[in-house]
Amino acid sequence: MSMSAHAGQHPGDDSVIWNQVLAHVAGIIKPGCFDTWFRPIVFAGLDETTLRLIAPNESFKKCFLENYADALRAAVDRVARADIQIEVFAEASSESSPSAADASAPHALSPLPVMRAAELQAASSHRNWLIEGLWTAEAVGILGGQPKCGKSWLALDMAVSVASGSPCLGAFPVHTRGPVLLYAAEDATAAVRARLATLAQNRSLDFDRLDVRVITADSLRLDLPADQGRLSATVTLHRPVLLVLDPLVRVHMIDENVSSQVAALLGYFRTLQRKTGVAIALIHHMRKNASPSAGAGYSLRGSSDLYAWVDSFLYLRKQRDQLTLSAEHRAAPGLGPLVLQLPGSASPDAATCLRLVSADQVSEPVVSDPLPARILQLLSESNQPVIVDNLRAKLQVRNQRVVEALRQLSAQGEVERLPHGYTIKTPHRS
Repeated sequence: MSMSAHAGQHPGDDSVIWNQVLAHVAGIIKPGCFDTWFRPIVFAGLDETTLRLIAPNESFKKCFLENYADALRAAVDRVARADIQIEVFAEASSESSPSAADASAPHALSPLPVMRAAELQAASSHRNWLIEGLWTAEAVGILGGQPKCGKSWLALDMAVSVASGSPCLGAFPVHTRGPVLLYAAEDATAAVRARLATLAQNRSLDFDRLDVRVITADSLRLDLPADQGRLSATVTLHRPVLLVLDPLVRVHMIDENVSSQVAALLGYFRTLQRKTGVAIALIHHMRKNASPSAGAGYSLRGSSDLYAWVDSFLYLRKQRDQLTLSAEHRAAPGLGPLVLQLPGSASPDAATCLRLVSADQVSEPVVSDPLPARILQLLSESNQPVIVDNLRAKLQVRNQRVVEALRQLSAQGEVERLPHGYTIKTPHRS
């Protein structure tokens, strides 16, 4: 008889058993001890004989078992059966699913998982997108923009779209519908609820059935192992398709200009994405007085590691009362800039939301990509052909963007490719 059956749960609903164990433990130890030692523990599985758990690291595991093994044992005995074994693994050894004997050897090293290239899962065209044009499937990325330009509204629009399966901004199809997990650090929960209800009303959705789940913790420090473990456990429990953290600056205390600190935080997000398959959207601010010629990605506040990390990057820019949206992707074509508007609520009944502006409503031209003009300038200043690597180094943009801009300029007859690089195309060259 399984634990689930013994506890009166549906077969396979094993995470419910673990939640019941946690609830029992919370009643017999101090709240501070529970938050420190039990919340970072990740439920890893349950079968007829064994409950499997994952601790953040080997040291944590050792201290946890020395101090709280009895409390855990008592809770499992009460909720399930006394003959259920409990195995606790350290995070570093969880991928290889070690035996109990292996888990007791803290210095044993397991090999990294390896597969032949032909055995890797092939890409499928219908699964390349989470939100077509805006966010690729299981992507980590950033939604950036200037202050008060609608970043949070766009993030919530994405959340409602994924949770409901309705098109984002009324135009971009959702390819994978599912739960969304949201942490809005700067907004009161009542304000978040009101915004989500407005978006649901605007789409004629039943707000009570909308599967957007809001993390209500007062604070979150994802530069700390304990909070990293808590978020990982939350994602494992709720299995969202999309995780939104708004804004990035409120979920850490690192120096965003120190590359090593930023890389460590982004490494945690990448690991979380790879282990759970969740797409992660971080809301982030732009530098003050950022130069438009620098490119949107390099205008992000903090280390350039942020831009290098993203799979999908959305950029909102407001210029002379016109709001535009651009999208870049690591493994898909870019999009935009598109003109948006965020109508104000003139009355309590007004349904505020971001909207695409049709071409006949545009009062001013959309700001064009400055990269081709910058390439032409660099080529005109050189007496010799310039290779792509040198252009990329001077422009500080991705290689893919440089290549796409050169193709565009070549098609327009502005530049030509010679054996030793690119140069301005002059009338006497053919």
